[in-house]
Amino acid sequence: MKNSRPIQTDSQNLGDIGETTVQLILKKFKWTADIIKSDFGEDIDCNVFIDNSRTNYHLRCQVKSTTKDSEYIKLLKNGNYSVSISSSTLKAWLTSYFPVFLIIYEEDSDLCFWCNPIEQVLKNPSKLEKESPSIQVPNKNIFNSSSKETILEEVKKFYRKIQRLEESIIECKVVPILMPNYRIIPFHHYSNFIYNDLALSPEISGDYVELLPSWMSVLKRIDPTSVLTSIKLKSKNTEIDDFLENLKAKINSFDYTLKKNEWISFIISPIKIQSNNSSWSNEITYWNSYSKLDNRLIDDFEYCFEIPDNFLSQVTRRSSSWEYMHHANKFKDIALQLFGSFETTPTIKKIDQIHDNNIKGQLILWNCEKKEIPQLQEMLAKYELSIEIIEDDKTKVLLAITTLMFNPFLGLYSVPMDWDSFENGNVRNKLIQNKLFDLIPGSEFKGETPDFLADILNKYSNKKYENVLITESDYIAGFPLMLEERQIIVSRYQMIADEKIQEIQDKLDKTKKLNLKNYHIEFGLKDDSIWETPIYELSIFWTPKILKSSKESYIDNEEDILKIFNHILPTNELESMQLKNTYDILHIAGLIGFENNEG
Repeated sequence: MKNSRPIQTDSQNLGDIGETTVQLILKKFKWTADIIKSDFGEDIDCNVFIDNSRTNYHLRCQVKSTTKDSEYIKLLKNGNYSVSISSSTLKAWLTSYFPVFLIIYEEDSDLCFWCNPIEQVLKNPSKLEKESPSIQVPNKNIFNSSSKETILEEVKKFYRKIQRLEESIIECKVVPILMPNYRIIPFHHYSNFIYNDLALSPEISGDYVELLPSWMSVLKRIDPTSVLTSIKLKSKNTEIDDFLENLKAKINSFDYTLKKNEWISFIISPIKIQSNNSSWSNEITYWNSYSKLDNRLIDDFEYCFEIPDNFLSQVTRRSSSWEYMHHANKFKDIALQLFGSFETTPTIKKIDQIHDNNIKGQLILWNCEKKEIPQLQEMLAKYELSIEIIEDDKTKVLLAITTLMFNPFLGLYSVPMDWDSFENGNVRNKLIQNKLFDLIPGSEFKGETPDFLADILNKYSNKKYENVLITESDYIAGFPLMLEERQIIVSRYQMIADEKIQEIQDKLDKTKKLNLKNYHIEFGLKDDSIWETPIYELSIFWTPKILKSSKESYIDNEEDILKIFNHILPTNELESMQLKNTYDILHIAGLIGFENNEG
């Protein structure tokens, strides 16, 4: 029988390799790099980080591979490449709000070469008169990790032109916070800090609280005014990396008497380019937060979420994927989860209230005779409602009338499409609108909701709002983290036959505890829904010391943790096992996509 499966050609594969190679180089710069699926002249979108701070500087790359795109590429006698680019594409790049780089992937050498095509067009505008002008890519411009500073300078040069930096100043605002209680330090403590500076020009500033991000309402103040006081720092030197260096040196010099277990965090507003001659301004970074720990200045996000080497980061998930953010190490057969914490914001509480209302509106508990179920199903199906049996005592049945696809145990529900459905509940509103309460067999159940169901339906009602445990995807830029309440979880997942469980549990019971804050170890069933052999998870939890980053804490304890894993649950070597290791289980059973494997 003829194989009908699609086959990837060599040229398609080479194109993918070229794009992936460039993407990897940009990630080594510690910049983001996303492959663009649509084909409109660029292949990779990149967000630039300067001094580990995310900026609004973007660049894009078009990647050409020597074999796949041979009809457009010529190798010249001088060793350079000549690439034909349509004039319409060049015109689009010419008017773009971000710089575009042309990159050649050379198959034989596995090297990349780059150029700035618009620079060539500006030097010779007559190129645009041709249908497909040639752009030269010099062989001296090797695109690799050592090219970072050159590429960054090209990006900054592009933005200098559109930001009119020759007539501008650069500035940001700083709010010092006493942690972990989110107390704003009163501004009369700023005097020495403000008036003792040469590199940056400081002044007292302020903003209306209502115009600031909603999470700032968590900050505790002594003065009851509508203005939040801050320190504005300005510089005529508009080089962002110089400004960031001076900013960090400045805030690290902030002096304040601390009590035991206190530290200072600094909320940094977006760094802004401000014109001296007009009202024009532009933000070039996002909100950020730094903390001063024992005279060491750290970036809150990095301190909590930076991962060790050789871990693959989670990059995609689906609605039914396993929860949280996993980083997998194929060689050590483990997964790492990093959690931060901050105080609950009014916005989070409001979102949770909406979830609570929506979940409870997805069902109504109903009593009917067992023989009436077929008629009930038939009548409800016309209105896109279904039933789930909860208790069956031979003649009488307790069931739930629900919306389609509702599964509170997996976190699935359909959002109401109008306010009546939201306020009455999706199911109740459909029954009311279609006058079904008196037509369908049975009656609404008025007794106590069974415990197993009540627990999941009241997930948000019963939530304690002291603080929130977050993954890096939940992080709010600029919001200081409660660094003493971070959590690290290291796990190993494995398919295990039932007869092996007691042996593993016996080993676990005899395992010596590690001397770590909030340390505990758990072993239990993770998933047996569709697998012949169930999946189990062995996990170790702990809280890092405040003077250790999460990455440092993991590295310090990795050896001891691996010894425990390899004693209790050694890596499975059975060829017959369907899913052989932690990575496979997370990717296939957990529906999690990792770097270089986004499926």
